[in-house]
Amino acid sequence: MNGPSPPHTVQYYTHETLLSRPLVQMRPTIVIDAPTDSTGPSILFVCTVASTLEAFLLPYADRLHGRGWHVDALAHGAGSNSRIAGSFDRLFDIGWSRNALAPGNLFGPVRRVRQVVSAGGYELVHVHTPVAAFVTRLALRSMGATRPIVIYTAHGFHFYKGGGRLRNLIFRWLEKTAATWTDFIVTMNQEDFEAARAFDDIKADRVRFIPGVGVDTARYSPRSAAPESSDALRASLFIPRDAFVVTIIAELGAVKRHAHLLSALALVEDPRVVLLIVGEGSLESELRNQAQRLGIAERIRWAGYRSDIASVLGASDALALVSEREGLNRSVLEAMSIGIPVIGTATRGITDAVAPDAGWIVDKHDVSALAAAIDEAAAAPDEVSRRGATGRLRVKERYALPLIIAAYEELYREALALRV
Repeated sequence: MNGPSPPHTVQYYTHETLLSRPLVQMRPTIVIDAPTDSTGPSILFVCTVASTLEAFLLPYADRLHGRGWHVDALAHGAGSNSRIAGSFDRLFDIGWSRNALAPGNLFGPVRRVRQVVSAGGYELVHVHTPVAAFVTRLALRSMGATRPIVIYTAHGFHFYKGGGRLRNLIFRWLEKTAATWTDFIVTMNQEDFEAARAFDDIKADRVRFIPGVGVDTARYSPRSAAPESSDALRASLFIPRDAFVVTIIAELGAVKRHAHLLSALALVEDPRVVLLIVGEGSLESELRNQAQRLGIAERIRWAGYRSDIASVLGASDALALVSEREGLNRSVLEAMSIGIPVIGTATRGITDAVAPDAGWIVDKHDVSALAAAIDEAAAAPDEVSRRGATGRLRVKERYALPLIIAAYEELYREALALRV
């Protein structure tokens, strides 16, 4: 493995130890003391959109609440999302967008962040996703002695190996600039870890590696693949019982490269292969037209948005993901936790999770190789089961939710110590 390796210490989940031994042997030995009343520490979670809070951060808020913390959140749409209200003391709305270069993300949002943080008196502010992370750090940089400790979790930098030169230049500069205003940067994959360690304006030991946000291995377990429930779900989507179902769970946008997967499906020889597309997005009409042109429309099921992802994965034979870039993809880890293999491309954030013995990894731009991998999986049920079981064990040892929460607890403890 090229480049610097994360620091080797038992207090944190490091990339070297991830590759060498189970994380279950590496639980942090120091955790945050559990306060007995509301005088405990206070933290503000900041995300661009409320769906990030809902999808990833509720277990963290609930854990901290259980330890006596005051936990607030700031995101676009947070105030109107009833599904997250019970996990936070206060929810704050803000008018920024997911478009990283939108002019409206400055000025008003900067003032709003300062207002919320100044009034809240937080010890810690934990930012997620690029827009929220940059604007929040910009807003807080000049608060002086009242500035809270700022932790930034990068869910995948927008610059990456193989990305466009100008795009990479812009986003690398933005991330490097904002690193100056950051106390800790947490990365999820090796490429991002190396990139953050190369920033001049943050100490290397303040860049940490924690692999993802955690997977509930009890919820995403082989029990989700019970034959009766799988048959019922397949029937509801008009999928034959003997089909080999390859599922992709992703927003229908350019980054996830559904068009590449459709091109591969057109080359798949096994007639039993059905592609189940879960998700919504701006490219749906274009992708449907592509499927018609390729003559594969009958081999595709468009499921739209689904909240029963564990059941969907349980009814699938494999998960596919062919993204342009990733942080550490959640659906990949959930599929592995269920016990089904992943058919993916050699993309940052996919190869970090999927070892060769837990799925099939092919060249990022090789359509024929992707089609061949799907055909190979469809023809080898025993190998599918073996690789699926390997993936399940890998998730339990390295990516299980209790392990990741414990790693963040230790980071919060260290961050709080900086304020003493």
